Amino acid sequence: MKEVDILAFVYVSYPIFAITVLFSQALLLLLIFKNQTKLLRTMRIYLLNICAAQILTIMAGFLTQCRMVPNNTTVAFICTGICTRLGRKTCFLIHLLRDASSMVALFAIVHVFYYRYKILSHQKLTSSQILRNFIIVHLPAVFCAICQFVNPSHHGAIVLETRALHPSYIFEPHSIFGFSALKSPYVKSSTIIFTIVLFLNPLAALIYRSKIWGLLNEYEEYNSPRIKHAKSMITGLTIQTLIPSVCFVPLVLQFFLTQYSGTGVLLLEYLNSFLVILPTLIDPILSIVFVIPFRRMFFKYVLAVRQCRFSISNISDDDINSKKGSGYSAVRAASRRTG
Repeated sequence: MKEVDILAFVYVSYPIFAITVLFSQALLLLLIFKNQTKLLRTMRIYLLNICAAQILTIMAGFLTQCRMVPNNTTVAFICTGICTRLGRKTCFLIHLLRDASSMVALFAIVHVFYYRYKILSHQKLTSSQILRNFIIVHLPAVFCAICQFVNPSHHGAIVLETRALHPSYIFEPHSIFGFSALKSPYVKSSTIIFTIVLFLNPLAALIYRSKIWGLLNEYEEYNSPRIKHAKSMITGLTIQTLIPSVCFVPLVLQFFLTQYSGTGVLLLEYLNSFLVILPTLIDPILSIVFVIPFRRMFFKYVLAVRQCRFSISNISDDDINSKKGSGYSAVRAASRRTG
């Protein structure tokens, strides 16, 4: 498949994907603020943290539309998004924001596990402890962003090696950035942290899931709706922590394939640019499906919209043109008839 054809697909699919993600995130935010369940009210700040991080991720991903191109001695990132109009430095900064926000989202999901475990264990968190935990959740992402920012990046060397190894690739010098010192302590530190986050994050979530499951089963009324709701939420959160690790497998495969074979797989590079932001679409859907109060409220809204449309479609011309009332009264009357 030629790169021109892939780019044509990317130019169409990226906006559609971004709009779909923003719509699903907006819907989840609506459900978070509208739901008045006691459990979800106390968790609101934790859920909002995840949503905010993922909204930043999709916005930064759309603006950059970067794909990673591992070379022999450098790593290049080629952008095709709007950021290219503002220069490679702008693309680089927005890319750092994308990486940092996606890492925050990973930690934030495990943070919800931690909070639920503390609540079920009857260990009340103070305001200072909550603030401390939120700072800890954001620290790894900030540290990795700083490491990438200060790491040496010789733009000329990155462009020359990318053109030499991939002469058929389509890019302009102002649309490419990367790292030229792959053995620097900054790269090693950020790589170690990224690996820990990617593989130990699901492990930590599974450990907390096991502990929470045990606490829920200890309650005598374990068949009550509240316990079922809690178990359903924990199941959804567990899936959310596993998805990023699955999405990053092709990225790791691409890196080692390029390093040992010396050739890149163009389609895989573009695919990975979507996979790294795919959780921003899957997570809100999982939240709506597995958080039962959200799911019920969602279907309530859907049924209300369908009923409203059905009511309006049943209004006759006589109802609208009648002298006894306005069009608004006719709509209300038809709605009462269908109700």
